[in-house]
Amino acid sequence: MNTLVLAWILLLAFAFLNNYIVYRLLRERQRTELMWISTVATVVPIGLFALWPGALTLMSFPLLQSLGMLLILRLAQKP
Repeated sequence: MNTLVLAWILLLAFAFLNNYIVYRLLRERQRTELMWISTVATVVPIGLFALWPGALTLMSFPLLQSLGMLLILRLAQKP
C-alpha cells in the first residue's frame, strides 16, 4: 500500500473518531452548537494535506485538533 494512501486512511479515520468523541462530549452537556469548532479544526488540516501532501501538513492535524479541543472544553464549561 502506498504511504500516501495509508496517510489518507489514518487521517480520515482519526478525524471521524475525534469528531465522534467531541460530539458525544458536547451532546452530554447540551452544547452541540460548539460542534463547528471541531469541524473547522478537522477540515483545515485535511484541506492543507490535500493541497500540499507532506509531513508538515500532516502534523498540523493533531496540533489543530488539540487547539480545537482546548477551546471546546473551555467554552463548554461556561454556563
